Amino acid sequence: MNAYSPDSIGFQTVAYTAVASLAVLLFDYIITFDSEVRWTWGRGWGIRRIIFIVSRYMPFVGLAMTVYYSIESTHGGISDHGIFAAVYDGVRWLGIAAAEFLLVVRTYVLWGCDKRFLILTLVFTTALSVAVLVISDVGASESGGLYLCPEFLLLTPKISSDSTGVFEEPLNSSIVYGLLMFGELVLMALTLYKRFKSFGLEGNPLVATLCRDGVIYMLCITLVSMANCISIVVLPPSYTALLAGPQLVTHSVLASRILFNLRAMSDLQDVVTDELTILGVVSQPMAFQTPPYVDHTELWDSTIC
Repeated sequence: MNAYSPDSIGFQTVAYTAVASLAVLLFDYIITFDSEVRWTWGRGWGIRRIIFIVSRYMPFVGLAMTVYYSIESTHGGISDHGIFAAVYDGVRWLGIAAAEFLLVVRTYVLWGCDKRFLILTLVFTTALSVAVLVISDVGASESGGLYLCPEFLLLTPKISSDSTGVFEEPLNSSIVYGLLMFGELVLMALTLYKRFKSFGLEGNPLVATLCRDGVIYMLCITLVSMANCISIVVLPPSYTALLAGPQLVTHSVLASRILFNLRAMSDLQDVVTDELTILGVVSQPMAFQTPPYVDHTELWDSTIC
């Protein structure tokens, strides 16, 4: 047992927040399960579907570990803290990374699967990863040791596997959340730019709805990242993980809804096309050909656009 006396009230608050987040995630899963069955089940396995499964189900594991982590912290800490913290960070950031990937794919599809856009996006995300690597290295250089978190190339203070530790976010995590927020703001700006540049104010109502919902969802995710970034800096150490649960839930829930909206909009557009075709057949009996329908949310899997 180390000499550090944790603030049990702070860790209890974090535990309550994690339990509430788990309840919200479970409730959302129940009310959107029919959408998951309709829009994802029975479809071929590809990169997008695998990423969706990770972003949809990994947060359940992450939140369960968050509850355990915070409860044990109220009793002096968790044994083998280094190993548990490494696994926990891997699970948590993997779920967030999967949700962010869905946001990138959604923006990529909105931009018409432009190869140039894909290249620029990859360069941008790589630059963010390098920035996180450098900043984390500087922030952890005085800790006496580092371990590599592969999801975001994060360098985090190394803790001995036989040590006892409590659930506290390191200060450099605020920079990581800040960079995450910056990436989300860039994606939101690209969505707005494409909406008004290519489709205009009088564009397709389906596209307008898709862009509006996407911007609202990304704005919510960005606000949570911002709150997490600020809380780590200004709150006492035992409260720094207060928004770890809400961060997981927000990414998982809203990224899933973005995918469901893509599917729903594509389906609605197909229905409208079919109805217009039927009307054309009634007025012009010889016009039997139906315009081909392409589900753009499948483009990533089948052709990588």
